[in-house]
Amino acid sequence: MKKDNPINFTGQVPDVPSLPVVATRVLHIIANGNSSLEDLKKVISMDQAFSSRLLKVANSVYYRASNTVSDISDAITRIGFTTVQALVFAISLRDLRRSSNKTDVALWEHSLAVSVASGLIARDLGLIPSGEAFIYGLLHDIGKVVINLSRKKEYAEVIRLVQQEGIPFVEAENTILGFDHGDMGKYVAEQWNLPDDMVFAIANHHETDVLASGESADLKKKTIIVKAADALCASLQIGLSYGMTLSAQEWQFVKLANAKRREALSAIIVEEFQNYHSFITGRPPRAT
Repeated sequence: MKKDNPINFTGQVPDVPSLPVVATRVLHIIANGNSSLEDLKKVISMDQAFSSRLLKVANSVYYRASNTVSDISDAITRIGFTTVQALVFAISLRDLRRSSNKTDVALWEHSLAVSVASGLIARDLGLIPSGEAFIYGLLHDIGKVVINLSRKKEYAEVIRLVQQEGIPFVEAENTILGFDHGDMGKYVAEQWNLPDDMVFAIANHHETDVLASGESADLKKKTIIVKAADALCASLQIGLSYGMTLSAQEWQFVKLANAKRREALSAIIVEEFQNYHSFITGRPPRAT
C-alpha cells in the first residue's frame, strides 16, 4: 500500500495539467446520485467545443437515427446519461495530450479500454455504479500521462526497459525516476481534489496487499475492479500496458475467477472499446 507521507514532487514534475472545468463538474454530478439530465445539460452547454462534439457523436452513423438532433438534451437522451458522462472524461483526458505520438496515443487508448472494462465489470456484477467505475478506470494511469508529458525522454527509457527487457512498469519507473506512476497519480489526483476513494484506487491499483489491508470493502471493490480491468486490457494488448496480473483471491473478489467468464467479458471489452474510440476520434483504433 502507498505510504501516507507523500513524495515531494516540487521541481521534479513541474507541469501538472489542470482537470478541465467541464470534467470537474461532471464528477460532482456523478457523485450526486440525484442529478438529472438537466443538470448534465447545463454543465455541457457551458463548453461550446464539447457541446459540438457531443452533437456530432449523437448524429453519427453509429446511432443510425433518421432525424438530426441539435439540442444537447436530445443528444444526451440518444447517447445515454452514463455514456455522456464517460465521454466527457474520455475526451478531457485525450485533450491533456500535447502531441499525438505513439506513446501518447497508446497511453490514452489503454486508459480508455480500462475505463470501459471497469464499467462493464461494475455493471455486470453490480458492485458499484458503472459510471463511477468508468471514471476510476479512465484515470487509473493519470500518473503515466503526466510523467510522459513532463519527462518524456526519461519515460521513453522506462518504456524501453518494459518492452525490451521485460521489467514491470513500476520497477522500471522506480529505477529511472525514483517513484512510480501510482505515486505520481496520487499526487495529481490530490491536486485535482478528486474524491479520496478515487485517489486511493489510482495510487494502489498495482499494489498486491489491497485485500489484506484494513480498508473498507467498498474501497477494496473499487480498487480491485480497476486492477481486474487493467489486467484484462493488458492481456488484450490494448494500448501501453505490460505484465499486469491478479491473484486468484482478487479474481474471486470481483467474481471473475472463471477463465471462460473472463474470456467472454474480454470480447465485450474489445467491442465497447472500439465503439468509444470511434465516438471520440471518428476512426477505429489502430492495430496493436
